[in-house]
Amino acid sequence: MRAHSTLVLILAASGMAFSQGAVAAGPDATLWNGTWHLNAAKSKFASPGKEASETRSYYLSGGKLTVKSSSKDPAGKELQFSYSAAFDGKFYPMTGNPNADSISLTAVSAHEIKATSKLKGNVSVQSTATVAADGKHLTLRRKMLRIKGAPTDVLEFDR
Repeated sequence: MRAHSTLVLILAASGMAFSQGAVAAGPDATLWNGTWHLNAAKSKFASPGKEASETRSYYLSGGKLTVKSSSKDPAGKELQFSYSAAFDGKFYPMTGNPNADSISLTAVSAHEIKATSKLKGNVSVQSTATVAADGKHLTLRRKMLRIKGAPTDVLEFDR
């Protein structure tokens, strides 16, 4: 019986070490790094903040993700924002975004990143970004918590 308990303990410890290693590996830079262009025709906007166009650049290095975005709304008004954040759940500054002034990132897998954004200390946006296995398509699902009904937009990006 004692040998059985020891075996169970070893297997449990091995499983925990494996799962922590898988999470620690984080997103795959070869999938994320580069320039992404909004495919407005395939995107679905539930919030009033519809973009007519957007270009995002992702650069993942040393456990940090740097994002730069440049977009235009249907009236041609330009918006640019950027941030650099680690995947440690801490909040990092974001500049230029009227919906958020800080962001927290969590790596779910090599293909998926979850983000929580705050504006003046209050959670304003929750999003999940997922890159397709072939690295050619990015889907960003964002829930706009500051807007009544918390609409969810689904933005589709291509390389």
